[in-house]
Formats: sequence, structure tokens, C-alpha cells
Amino acid sequence: MRRTFIALSALALILLAGLRYDTGIDYMYSYVPSLEETRVGYTPHYDPLFNFIIWIFAQFESNQWFFLAMAAYTSAMMYYAICKQSRFIVLPVTLYIVTFHYLRSFCFVAQYFSVVTFLVGTVFLLQGRFIKAFALVALSCFLHLSGIVVIPFCLLFFLPHHAMAVVSMILPCCAYLGQSVVRVFAERFSMSTRFDYYITGQYDTAYSDTRLTMINLAIFMIFVAIYLLGTNGVRQDKKANWYLLAQSFALAFCFLQTVLPVGYRFVWYFMIIQCISIPYMLRFVLRGTAYYLAVTLIIMCFAAWMVVYQVHGSSEVLPYTFIFDTSTVYW
Repeated sequence: MRRTFIALSALALILLAGLRYDTGIDYMYSYVPSLEETRVGYTPHYDPLFNFIIWIFAQFESNQWFFLAMAAYTSAMMYYAICKQSRFIVLPVTLYIVTFHYLRSFCFVAQYFSVVTFLVGTVFLLQGRFIKAFALVALSCFLHLSGIVVIPFCLLFFLPHHAMAVVSMILPCCAYLGQSVVRVFAERFSMSTRFDYYITGQYDTAYSDTRLTMINLAIFMIFVAIYLLGTNGVRQDKKANWYLLAQSFALAFCFLQTVLPVGYRFVWYFMIIQCISIPYMLRFVLRGTAYYLAVTLIIMCFAAWMVVYQVHGSSEVLPYTFIFDTSTVYW
């Protein structure tokens, strides 16, 4: 019964994403043109491995097979990570939706292909399956070069608990104070890559999503408070320490948004872990009704942020249109 429920809920998300038409700004702006360019012999602007994936689906007459396959992979990998790390999936799946990751994947298809690949890699790391873990981390980087930011995070997995906690506490401060250093490194690293045009280009506007920073600061402070309370062995728990580190990375990249063009896209790799880490971390300090009230409050806050600011934003996930009836739109 549980597996049936999980499969049906995953299928609903897959079909909603996979059967959409011109929903998400990059649907027509980027992916459909890339498929059409590939059919006439041109190479799209993505990383080579994702270009190969586009080439595969360009062999089909309908572009919709690409979007359906991407939706199936993204949701399947997300559900796999949740099921392996959570006894009950309702809260993590709800967080996946209200944190806007699910709807954002309608637009940033290539990057979320990389994000969920990395997420499953973290699951394998926690299971001690290191070869599979780093194979997926490497795959994540080849799918989307932005995934390279997860490599230091994954390597820090092997730190002792205390050292990992220390890094978690100081990393956001170092990121905030070291913005100029990171800028220089980003300029040099981006040279001769497809991201070179981001530096000093039209996207280099020092834009910073303040709400994204406040969200990650709040979650970081909650995790730090849980860690400092030290209840129920949280400080000796490998998973809890690593979730704290993930949130530290999320906040650090929030602080670096002004020096990294479209820097908020790096934050997503670490924010998606919140779908699993928030329910897990709260278990150390809350039980029963108090636990569910706390998680519900966090879900409501995320949902309000998503509805007010995200669904009507630049990702253009609304209005929604089904491939079977492109004349009818849903708001």
C-alpha cells in the first residue's frame, strides 16, 4: 500500500511536469530551440553531456518526449533520495513542492537534472557507498558545470564531527568577508568555459535575492540552535552534522550572490537538501504534536513565499498549459 501511494504521488508530479506545454520560460526560450537546432546539425550551448541527451531526444519527432523524460528522471531521483532518507515521505515531498524546487525544474531543466543527481549522490555518501556517490557527483558536474560547487562539500563529508561543525559555523562568515577573493577566483575559473559570458556580461548586475538569503539564514540559525542544544546525540550524529554543513553552504552562497552572476543558482544545490534535513533536524528537539506544528509552520512560510513571490516571477511557471489542449491556460 505504501509503495502504491508513493508511486501514484510521484506519477502525478511526473505527468504534471512532463505533459506541460510552454510552461516555464526556458521551454520555448531555450529547450525547444535547442532540440530544433540539433535536428539541423547545430550544437546547443549546454555542457557536452547534456547536449548529448538533447541529441538523443532530437531523434524523436515530438519535443514532448524530452520534457516527459526530464520530468520522470527529476521526480524519480527526488523520490529515491527521500525514500532512502525518510521513513515517512509526506513532509519531505511537501517541502519539495512548497520550496519551489519542483516548479522551478519546469524552467531550469538542465540544472535540476544535475541537482537531483547530486542529491542521490549525497544519499550514497551517507550510506557509505563512496564509489557510487562520487560517480554521481562527477555526473552532476558533467551535466551542468555549476555542479562543481558541490565537490568541496562532498569532500568535507570525511571530516570528524567536531571539525565539520566548526567549518559550518565559520563558512558563511568567510564567504561574506571574502567576496572579493571569490570574485577573482570566479573570473579566472570561468575563462574558456561556457559561463565566461556571465562575468562582466548582461547577467553581471550584482543582483542578490534578499528573501532567499533571509530564508537560508533562518534555517541555518534553527540548525545551529539544535546543534548547540546538543540533545539526543545530535552532535555525534554524522547525518545531522552534514545537514548543518549543507545549510552552511546554502547560506554562504547566498552571501556570494553579489559577486557571482546568477549566484542564486548555486544555492539550489544545497537548498534542496532541506526537503530531507528540516524534518530530520527537528526530530532532535521536538516530538509529537510540537514536531508536526513546527514542520507545518515552516511549510506554510515556504508556501507563502512561493505563492507571493515565486510562481509569478521570472520562471514563468504560470499560466500552465497541457500539451493536449494548448488553447486552455490554468492560473
